[in-house]
Amino acid sequence: MAKIGRNAPCPCRSGKKYKRCHGSINATPADSGALPLDFDEQISRAERRAEAERLQREKQQGLGKPIMSTEVSGIRVVAVGNTIYSSKNWKTFHDFLRQFLIGQLGADWFKAEQAKIVEQHHPIVRWYDQAIADAQRNSIKVGQIYTNPMTGAQRAFLNLAYNIYLIAHHADPRQVKELLPTFIERLKSERADDFIGKLFETYAAAAFLKSGYQLSYENESDKRTSHVEFVATYTKTGRKFSVEVKTRNRAATEDGPIDDIKRLRVASKLNRALAKKADHTRIVMIEVNVPDVVRSKEEAFSGWPKAALSQIRQAEAMPAPDGSEKPSAYVVVTNHAFHNNLAAVDAGSQVIAAGCKISDFGPDVLFNRLKAMLESERRHLEVFALIDSMHEHYEIPSTFDGDHPELAFRDKTDAPPRLRIGQWYAIPGPDGTAVPGRLMDAIVDEDKKSMTGVYQTATDNYLITGPLTDAEVAAWRRHPETFFGEVRKGTHKSENWLDMAKFMYETYRHTPREKLLEWLKGAAAYDELSKLSQDDLAIRYCEGVAWNATNTKDVA
Repeated sequence: MAKIGRNAPCPCRSGKKYKRCHGSINATPADSGALPLDFDEQISRAERRAEAERLQREKQQGLGKPIMSTEVSGIRVVAVGNTIYSSKNWKTFHDFLRQFLIGQLGADWFKAEQAKIVEQHHPIVRWYDQAIADAQRNSIKVGQIYTNPMTGAQRAFLNLAYNIYLIAHHADPRQVKELLPTFIERLKSERADDFIGKLFETYAAAAFLKSGYQLSYENESDKRTSHVEFVATYTKTGRKFSVEVKTRNRAATEDGPIDDIKRLRVASKLNRALAKKADHTRIVMIEVNVPDVVRSKEEAFSGWPKAALSQIRQAEAMPAPDGSEKPSAYVVVTNHAFHNNLAAVDAGSQVIAAGCKISDFGPDVLFNRLKAMLESERRHLEVFALIDSMHEHYEIPSTFDGDHPELAFRDKTDAPPRLRIGQWYAIPGPDGTAVPGRLMDAIVDEDKKSMTGVYQTATDNYLITGPLTDAEVAAWRRHPETFFGEVRKGTHKSENWLDMAKFMYETYRHTPREKLLEWLKGAAAYDELSKLSQDDLAIRYCEGVAWNATNTKDVA
């Protein structure tokens, strides 16, 4: 079927423009009675829809407890642990977070800080005031809300609010009243050491919670022995880690033009952290707190990340002060650069992770075979999950339910209905008369801002191309794998043959051994291959195919 322009007359002869009538993919869902799904298919589609919603929610909110919220008679209700909050003014999750943090800090304290001269404002209040000014200056109305690129000040305030929310939401309800004040009181402190140290403890706790860990906080008032910040348990495996957080707490402007060893202090922070008593495998989180912004993948292996890694390796090679061998630890170094770039919109944050006395973990560890890479990832899967989550769940959710923000907040007046696999839409039939068609499959052309869908009617299948709105394109770009209401695998661009082999392994890892051997018939090393286990055989098969895709010789 030919493509129909949005401003062309609708084929149903209503006299309206196509975009305002049947609108092809943008039409009002039609009556599905013409071709009903059987019960099993309805159940299957519902399960796939629920799986897509779960995956999209986790992409936004992380792998911990989801946001618990509903709307009742125009009032937004949010549950944080066992505590209920409500307001008719919260259109976005960000609206809730702002009020939540001010409430935790104390409205009276907040107003008292705002009453001081600007130079004496507490940093949190300074972030808030600048964030409001940035919003008033830069915001534009999009649908139901005002939006703008998030500045460093806005990100700093909302991130702290989100961190405190996550800590409260995941805490044992019996302990939350005692736990939160241990964060809030030090965050309100006028002493920079107290404030900065506790600030980045909230970032560390939030990172673990978003990646699916449960936290048990140490009793800091017990001075009989040294303590780590908390014990983190990865719920999927039950493995426990003792987590210590260290922060470079001087302002960047105080340091002057000195070398990176004195500026970053990663080695000294690591040595102090390793001296703490720990009952489990150690993870040391170090925040360098510098204004340096890493803007590209190439810069990720230069500048402060390169210097930090070098300092980890130097500390690793040196014995403990008493001459004993240092304990091993995973070292996660972060830089939340937006805290030192409050007016910038692209400062962001960066993370680098390496092992201290852990030989096969770190960006400077190279692998030349897939098996060695997979074995390393399996040994350190809990920490890889943490790092992956820190990259994946960097943004603060703006919706309460994991919906596409571009579609949730758009103007509904002239908005087309959502595009979902299995839904019914009115499409133009062969004679121009509207017929109900069920969307069976679809692809998006981002450059052309269009989608092409396969629609099934009672008698035939139709291939129809139609335009997408800017909001739909933005939503697809954010979550392409769930845009159509079902989980769909995205494309993968391999950086090298080993990366391609790893990607292929996810597909072939469960392929029956007999089938793999059948595919490998004729290989030079077939006799050797025939003695391998199913998993090793799948690895060798993927290595061979990936290598041949980028080279000319067979590694099998």
